[in-house]
Amino acid sequence: MQNNSYLWRLYLVSTVLLLFGLGIGYKLFHLQFIDGDKYRKIALDKTLKSFVVSPVRGNIFSEDGSLLATSTTKYDIFFDSKTVPNRIFSSEIKSLSNELSKHLGDDQQKWQKYLTDSRNNNNRYLSIIKNIDKEKVDLIKKLPIFKYGSIKGGLIIEKKIQREYPLGTIAERTIGYEKTDSNGNYWGVGLEHAYGSLLRGKNGKMTKRKISNGQWKVIESNLNKSPVDGLDINTTLNTYMQDIVHDYLLEQTEKFEANHSTAVLMEVKTGKIKAISNFARTEKGKYFEKLNYALGESIEPGSTFKLMTMIAALEDQVIDTLQMIDTENGELDFYGFKVRDSRKGGYGQINAMDIFRLSSNTGMVKIISEAYKNQSEKFVNRLFNMGLNNSLNMEIKGEPNPKIPHPLDSSWNGLSLPWMSYGYGVSLTPLQILSFYNAVANDGIMVKPTFIDSSNKLGSLNVDTFKSQIINPNICSKETLSIVQKMLYDVVHHKNGTAKNIKSNNIKIAGKTGTAQVGYGTDNVDYISSFVGYFPADKPKYSCIIVINKPNKNKGYYGSEVAAPVFKRIAEKISSRFPIIEKYNYSEIIKKVEISQKESQKSVNINS
Repeated sequence: MQNNSYLWRLYLVSTVLLLFGLGIGYKLFHLQFIDGDKYRKIALDKTLKSFVVSPVRGNIFSEDGSLLATSTTKYDIFFDSKTVPNRIFSSEIKSLSNELSKHLGDDQQKWQKYLTDSRNNNNRYLSIIKNIDKEKVDLIKKLPIFKYGSIKGGLIIEKKIQREYPLGTIAERTIGYEKTDSNGNYWGVGLEHAYGSLLRGKNGKMTKRKISNGQWKVIESNLNKSPVDGLDINTTLNTYMQDIVHDYLLEQTEKFEANHSTAVLMEVKTGKIKAISNFARTEKGKYFEKLNYALGESIEPGSTFKLMTMIAALEDQVIDTLQMIDTENGELDFYGFKVRDSRKGGYGQINAMDIFRLSSNTGMVKIISEAYKNQSEKFVNRLFNMGLNNSLNMEIKGEPNPKIPHPLDSSWNGLSLPWMSYGYGVSLTPLQILSFYNAVANDGIMVKPTFIDSSNKLGSLNVDTFKSQIINPNICSKETLSIVQKMLYDVVHHKNGTAKNIKSNNIKIAGKTGTAQVGYGTDNVDYISSFVGYFPADKPKYSCIIVINKPNKNKGYYGSEVAAPVFKRIAEKISSRFPIIEKYNYSEIIKKVEISQKESQKSVNINS
């Protein structure tokens, strides 16, 4: 009985051990042959990892070839002492320390202690030097120990790309920047972001091996996918013109202690922006490029909108330039709200030419309110036909849509029409205003402003050129153009012109002053001072707008004294550097306008 019991227990134990052994065998088989690839991949993933290799971002150049933005390649050097064989480390550590002392500074003994302590402490990622160029990397690669490479020499070289702006703050907000968020989405401002798809290039991939907690070492010559560098873009900006606009605008903005300001210089025929500057005042009274006001800030134009108003009236033939208008002692009343001229008592009986030259608010309002009182929609539709309600669709983000009230709007009321006529209740960006004036200079053709001339791959002769885009081929008739061109000329050159103070002996200027109230109807009224126009007046080459927002009222606020002088200095300086031959006799143009005025028979008499 005892033997049987013993044998039974023995069989049981043997059976259990056999089953256990079979279980272990099955598990080993499963791990080796069934799940083997899975776990080998997990192990590999813990030691090897794929990393993104950033491409070199394309350069941004000015028209004259100056670098506005560029990517520079820098290197960080680290040392993995664990991989260096004892024989090499002991025999060459002194000579390495001596060379590092010679090329990087500090004494030889400190370097030797630094490197030796790293090896003793099992530091596999010891910083040697950061932010060095390729020339210095090549030197370091030849030093003792390091010359054996990443394995035997423990040399770790990490490449990084930095964005630099060689000309500093020149057009800083326009050039802009581009970054990525946590999800890898691109965001930014200015040209850097607007043309990011061209500048970025395409990422590459490389494999790194994990050497310690959170640290990865490049596997030498293990580039899985080479990055594709971004394209260079060539802007329309001219550094000489940019310096002029920047300096003169900043000087005037500081002089009048303005809140902020902007200036844009554009080539008439092409719409190429040659210079753009924006300044904002800090709490300490200093100025910097905070925002791109030229593109991103809508303002009530004030008197600069009188050009649009006058064109509408001339096109609809509701006014003749020689027709006399009573300015009503310089004050009109609309539902208890006053429209006043800057000159107390007004200008008496004056014609439409003088209304524009003198920038008479009452005269302009009277023309429009009486001519369109029963057909206000006709006036607004005329503005729409000129494209004033359309945005410029600039590639740089942030452009607000123009605001041109329409009689069908719920907000339309009895003040809308008279207020619009002299630039209130409407809103446009400085660049939108400039684009319209540029069209007047460009024989009625409105072109889209542009910052980009071309793009190309670094070193490539294949250049993609960006052509000028026409927004509106004809803003008005040639007859109307001739008249308003004369009006803009007279603003500067006529004895009654509001900008006669900027008449130049060196260059003929045409343009319009603007002095718009900000916060009207309150106890704290400020002003926006502006001047917009083109030069030379008889052969327009450049158009320009100056807007100085909220100057110190005690120092001045009229567009003629605050903004216009900046325009004059820019025009004179640029014309002296880039001489423009004025081919046409302006007296002949004036004669043609006078003949056109006398022959006009379809005007509507709105005399009071």
